[in-house]
Amino acid sequence: MIPYIRQAARFFFGRVAPRRPYRVVRGPLRGSRFVLGSLSGEGGGASVYFDMMETEQTAEMLRSISSGGVFFDIGANVGYYSILASRLVGANGRVVAFEPVVRNLAYLQRHVELNSAWNVTVLPFAVAGENGILSFSTGPDNAMGSIDRSGGSADVLVPAVTLDDISSRLGLIPDVIKIDVEGAEMEVLEGGRRTIGDRGPTIFLSTHSTELRSSCLDLLQDLGYETRPLVEGDAHEFIARR
Repeated sequence: MIPYIRQAARFFFGRVAPRRPYRVVRGPLRGSRFVLGSLSGEGGGASVYFDMMETEQTAEMLRSISSGGVFFDIGANVGYYSILASRLVGANGRVVAFEPVVRNLAYLQRHVELNSAWNVTVLPFAVAGENGILSFSTGPDNAMGSIDRSGGSADVLVPAVTLDDISSRLGLIPDVIKIDVEGAEMEVLEGGRRTIGDRGPTIFLSTHSTELRSSCLDLLQDLGYETRPLVEGDAHEFIARR
């Protein structure tokens, strides 16, 4: 019965329902509102409404983020984890969401407003290995972005900051960091060595190649971290703790 319900829901949200905000009906984000079609995936991202969105990662976030804490969402996309963290840290906590892709940034800000998540600060920056301006390429639907290292004509230029610099400028030390940056994860870690090494935040890390996975895990090990896969059978999603 459950597979049928899921199939019906995906059909409804993917083919029938208008592209407007809908309330989440199950799970830790119940009552929150997300714009249909903002999240990529089958059925316009319908899984978010029924507590089927990255379930293992979400469960680990619930265990890791505390009331009054500080959460950095690096590569926030449209804000699923930012809105989740906003609820978890509460009025005395802070969430900083970094998203340089214009399409995602607009949805991210919209979701902050829809959910009155005023403890979320949205920054239109890429987090990288050094401060400056980066060439950025976006995918065909403008929903994904990555640093353009080809030297060719990139889609956009975006401001970049290091984790160490922005943490210092904001006067915030993250307790938990999520990093999902489409291949720039090593640069994020390199630019955050002081913050990560001194403070030891819990890190949720998505790696986008076998080589990057090895380099990132070696760096974290050098900084005293232990890592484990977040999802059984997925060799590219990790949680790192000290």
